[in-house]
Amino acid sequence: MRTLALRTVAILVILGLALSACAAPTPAPAVPAATQPPAAKAPVYIGALIPLSEPGAPQAGQLIQRGIQMGAEYVNTVLGGSIDGRPVEIVVEDDKGTPEVGASGYRRLVQEKKVIGVTGCYHSSVCLAVNEIAKELGAPQIVTQGSNAAITASHIPQVFRTHLIDPIRAIALVDFAKNNGFKKVVIMADNTDFGVGLTAAVKAEGDKQGLPVKAVVYDRAAVDLTPELLEVRAWEPDLIMNGGTGKSEHLIMDQATDIGLWPKAAMVATSDWPYRSDEYWQLHPKNGVGIYILTAYHQNMQLTKSGQWLYDNYLKQYNEAPTYSTLNGFGDVLLLAEAAKRAGSTDGQAIVKALETGTFEFWAGNVTFPQGEGALWHQWTPPVLITQYTAVNQLPKDAKLVYTFNYKPD
Repeated sequence: MRTLALRTVAILVILGLALSACAAPTPAPAVPAATQPPAAKAPVYIGALIPLSEPGAPQAGQLIQRGIQMGAEYVNTVLGGSIDGRPVEIVVEDDKGTPEVGASGYRRLVQEKKVIGVTGCYHSSVCLAVNEIAKELGAPQIVTQGSNAAITASHIPQVFRTHLIDPIRAIALVDFAKNNGFKKVVIMADNTDFGVGLTAAVKAEGDKQGLPVKAVVYDRAAVDLTPELLEVRAWEPDLIMNGGTGKSEHLIMDQATDIGLWPKAAMVATSDWPYRSDEYWQLHPKNGVGIYILTAYHQNMQLTKSGQWLYDNYLKQYNEAPTYSTLNGFGDVLLLAEAAKRAGSTDGQAIVKALETGTFEFWAGNVTFPQGEGALWHQWTPPVLITQYTAVNQLPKDAKLVYTFNYKPD
């Protein structure tokens, strides 16, 4: 019996070993190191600080964001990435057009999201609030559409701009008015840093060129501008400079129509806030024709290789031509990605130095950032164009080009 038991145990052990051998997976052959997929490279993060909700100008913010995202796509697919071929990734913060929200958003982007720089800023008040924090934290800010002169006049090393400054915008606006025979001009603007700064610049330039300019500054939160517009009508202007931001620019148009002021008096939008023609014509189907629009882009302009790439791909993706807001957001991402690549570093000081000393391809030509006098510090100025809608449902690209001004510093 003892012999039989031992024999049974031995058989069970042999069967167990055989089953184990059958169940054991066959070891995979070692993959030669040369054929293993390369490890993914860590992204280079770029911050987008833009107004995507009210009381900011979300229409502009959306268009800037599109350009910024397509800028990252261009860097990654055409230029082969940024530092050491690392892909660019965009991190977005909504500044709501509010200085406090913008300041905390910039801080979050730099300290928590580890971005190498921030772009997209639209509202001058937000840009100014970010300035001191940029100086503290060291990551560069490239201002996409904030125009108050103080933004760059502060000479903060980390602050750069690729947009018109108010004094140059004012020169162009007054020159346009005089060249077109306007004798009495009113500028209406809200009490933001943009509105107040532009109003002061236009009045000063009007005095310099001998053109009377009446200034009307209203509260940004106002929902009825009829009292101010009645005051304007009593002065009998022949040109209204519409310096509104957000909803107020449309409010000026509609309420000026209600009291018979517009289109009797001509009107020029002091920035390209009729951002998208479909939205503009939905809001102004009966009173939209005739408005002049100050911008920095028209289809007659020659684009660079990167600018043409954006134009073609944007048209394909959105079935419409890009606006200046989109083009500038796109170009600013290229600047930051290329500056970091040349610096070979994510360090803010190294990127600032690369921006200061380099020449970069932009959508509208080459960009440099000289350490100029006053507001011309780290400032690249695009051409100033004024177009005009001459027919209902006209597209921005088809608007009539009526004025061109290229600023040349003394």
